[in-house]
Amino acid sequence: MFVPHFTLPEELLLLAHDPVEGRIVCRAHSLRLGIAGAVAAELVLAGRVVVRDGKISASGAPALGDSFLDAALAGIAGRRKGHKLQRWVRDTAGVKTSAGRTDEVWRHRLVARGALREERTRALGVIAQRRHRVGPDDRTSAARERVSAVGHGASEDERGRLLAALVGATGLAGNVLSGDELSQPRAEVTASAGRDPIARTVRDLAREREATPARTRGAEPLPEGGPGWNPLSWIFDGDGDGGD
Repeated sequence: MFVPHFTLPEELLLLAHDPVEGRIVCRAHSLRLGIAGAVAAELVLAGRVVVRDGKISASGAPALGDSFLDAALAGIAGRRKGHKLQRWVRDTAGVKTSAGRTDEVWRHRLVARGALREERTRALGVIAQRRHRVGPDDRTSAARERVSAVGHGASEDERGRLLAALVGATGLAGNVLSGDELSQPRAEVTASAGRDPIARTVRDLAREREATPARTRGAEPLPEGGPGWNPLSWIFDGDGDGGD
């Protein structure tokens, strides 16, 4: 089951796709960190978790009825004293399930909801490629407008503020607000990442990853979560219901 509205991780992922070319326009590790942060931010907005003093902990409120978000909430609630926010974001970004990495799992959801349209092609007739363009239910334009409103100082919407901060944290501001005439709003969106604890954590982890020497070929770009910690695994590995 899904919540009826489009969530922050979904909107962030939509903005990470070029609407025409259908390709991702930011680094994969930054996007996965951003999605993890967006999950935390969505749970904060829903009153299910609290972020304070560098930790994320469950508020004790009931599940939302959304299999994706409730899986993450269950993982947070499993530790009474909470989790260090930085560790939780890093581990969640590194999750792998039978349906793929964090970004792939959420992308499947967007395709199912009609917000993205998947196209499969072959480059040179041999190399398989997948592109994800805006789907029949265009939610990308509205998300872009909300980020723009924050950048122009014309919005006090908390959801929009968090989305803009995550856009800034993942390096997407230049793509969402492109053009010389938008340099000031773009700078504001980028700076907003430093004013929110979740977005700041995402930004700092992304910078840390970029500063790390390249790993050997085939190595995972992000560390996986510890044993027993996989907040999305039950959705795709046999215990959850990921449908509408």
